[in-house]
Amino acid sequence: MATEPAATSAPVWAGELLERATAIAFGATRAGSATCLAPELARRIAASEERAATIMSAAGGCEEGRRTAALEFVAEAVASLVLENAVKPGEVRRVVADVGAVTGVSPGAAWLAVFLRTIATRDVAQLPPRLAMDFLLDLLLELGPAEAVSLWTVSPSGRLACAASSGEASGSRRMRTAARSVLNGEAVESSYVRAVVVDRWDKPFAALVARGRPETAARLAVYLRELASALTPLFERDMLFERHAARERSLVSGGERRLVRLGFDLHDGPLQELVALADDLRHARDQVASVLDDPHRSAVRGRFDDLEARLGSLDRGLRDIAHSVRATSAVEQPLEHALRNEVDALGRRGDVEAELAVDGDVASLTDSQKIALFRVVQESLCNIRKHSGATRASVRVRAVAGYVSLEVSDNGCGFSMEAAKSKGRLGLAGVVERVRLLGGDVEIESGPGQGVLVRATLPRWRPAVPSATPVYAATI
Repeated sequence: MATEPAATSAPVWAGELLERATAIAFGATRAGSATCLAPELARRIAASEERAATIMSAAGGCEEGRRTAALEFVAEAVASLVLENAVKPGEVRRVVADVGAVTGVSPGAAWLAVFLRTIATRDVAQLPPRLAMDFLLDLLLELGPAEAVSLWTVSPSGRLACAASSGEASGSRRMRTAARSVLNGEAVESSYVRAVVVDRWDKPFAALVARGRPETAARLAVYLRELASALTPLFERDMLFERHAARERSLVSGGERRLVRLGFDLHDGPLQELVALADDLRHARDQVASVLDDPHRSAVRGRFDDLEARLGSLDRGLRDIAHSVRATSAVEQPLEHALRNEVDALGRRGDVEAELAVDGDVASLTDSQKIALFRVVQESLCNIRKHSGATRASVRVRAVAGYVSLEVSDNGCGFSMEAAKSKGRLGLAGVVERVRLLGGDVEIESGPGQGVLVRATLPRWRPAVPSATPVYAATI
């Protein structure tokens, strides 16, 4: 930003971050391990601190090495804090300036150093492209001399579109005009606006435009050039994501159609035959009973009752299968509600205590991702109900910027993974394949008497165009 934000009280985490960076810069041991950060964020900050210690050691522990390690730590911590939405505008800028002061680096140099390191961190590299673009533009506003920034692309029809933006009036006509000019190879005639091209295969592909004060123009140009270099691979990945999304929509659409057709076929075929068979069985029971004497009538009726009970069990099983193909409940309502219904259904049996925990935003997942997670939970809970003998079951979903993870666990009898693999009896094969088609992975951990843990992880992305995947429903 061009000017310092109004002074406000420092956030609680700022003092801790400054303390950690200072300890690294002076090669000291930080007293105590207490933290004010949320558990997952604390874990990531601690990992960054360990990495900084490794860098400091590799540099020989000299003063310059310690300063480099401190700035590396701050860069990774900044990425974690911003991605977890744990900071407000201006807070990171002040903390970086404070770290620069204790390490003997000017605020301007500290801001640029942390900016360059942050855009190259692992956390940013692992983000879905569109989320990474938003993050990088926000970071420029936080640490650079810009008041607004926007990223512009040209559609095949020649229309200029804003792909990402941050700051006030970032999509203004002045910014659009500057983008058009730089893409056409023309100079931007404004002392307040700077623009650079983002190349793809050495050709202009997008325009990065920022607005700042005239006296900061030279510094702003440096930030923009560095940011443009970081954006180039993101556009490459974004195109891969879009092709992957199109493939996903096609696969899921076809798969759901087949499942729904199965549901209709079960409902209109075998289930109707079972109803007719049940009527015939009751009629046969009455006919046979009418020609038997009393000593045999009771035994025959009991046998017919057993057959009718088995028929009823078969009917319920087929209806459960027919109902289970309706994955639309995962997209017709919030995913958390759909999962809650499945967990509550297991708990209503009375012999299994089931719980659900959802952390983070799952509403922005694509329909295909929601259906995949729903299927994993549905199949896992079915296995718990039928085979585990468990008294407790847990479903936990955690959504962060780069991925969403799901864990379903129980305290049941478990099984031998080696034996199950050798006999080809590992369940969840269908949902495992579904998750892998979406670029994710499924892990299953178990052992005799140790329960079962099913862990599914999916990368998340935000398609440039909303998914047009049709959702098929079977009403059974």
